[in-house]
Amino acid sequence: MVKNIILNADDLGFSLGVNEAILQANTKGFLTHASLMSNTEYFDHAVKEIIPNCNDLKIGVHVNLTCAKALFPQNILAENGLLKNDFVKLLFRRKTVKVLDSLEKEIEFQILKIKNSGIEISHIDGHEHVHIIPSINKIVKKLAKKHNVNRVREINEDLFESWKFNGRTSSFANMIKLLLLKFLSIFNENSGEIGFYSMLNTCEINGTNLFKFLKKSSTYETVEVMLHPALINLDSEDYYQTLDPRFVSFFQNSYRKSEFDLCFDERFKDFKIL
Repeated sequence: MVKNIILNADDLGFSLGVNEAILQANTKGFLTHASLMSNTEYFDHAVKEIIPNCNDLKIGVHVNLTCAKALFPQNILAENGLLKNDFVKLLFRRKTVKVLDSLEKEIEFQILKIKNSGIEISHIDGHEHVHIIPSINKIVKKLAKKHNVNRVREINEDLFESWKFNGRTSSFANMIKLLLLKFLSIFNENSGEIGFYSMLNTCEINGTNLFKFLKKSSTYETVEVMLHPALINLDSEDYYQTLDPRFVSFFQNSYRKSEFDLCFDERFKDFKIL
């Protein structure tokens, strides 16, 4: 049985609906961690209106290299100042000295923007898991050490155990994602201390699978549960028009509200929420 849970919401700062969902999930529910995007439109709203009103919400850096504006002005990975990458493009991009320099400066600019807002950073992870790409992971670990951040998210998810509890409701795309991330993780220097749940149900976490896993898993004492809660009715069509179409469908997915509702599940009382 899992003893300790890190209940983390990704994408803080991405939209009004995400921000408000995280506030409510923390103050009225069991959410204890959130990962903040520092280059998105609702970053200032998160820093000024959400985080100060939360109850000891631990804030991490959600490194964003795939969308929104680049914070490093000379970033060669940006087009007209905007980041328009995806995981595959970043994975196979030739890592020249200039590319690695842009990656490092962009990531550090994002870390510093959060630090300079007076926020103590508890962890670092990546939007669309870009921080698992080995060359980027190396940079993230270097900057985490430099800025005294103790934890970088690891995809410590046992393939067979995850399939046992989540395979029935997993999509083929999420199966491929997990296999790829597990393969890439081999090349990273991971501690292996904290488990992860669940790539197989990314953005579609449900209580039935989750609590069966938490009660029966014996692999890790501490597990990070990654959620993407949002109140999609708060986000306007005008805002959607500013986003890449692949993120619009992501925001409008009904599972965003389902994962928000999960944050209030009373069964979390059976575990220690870190």
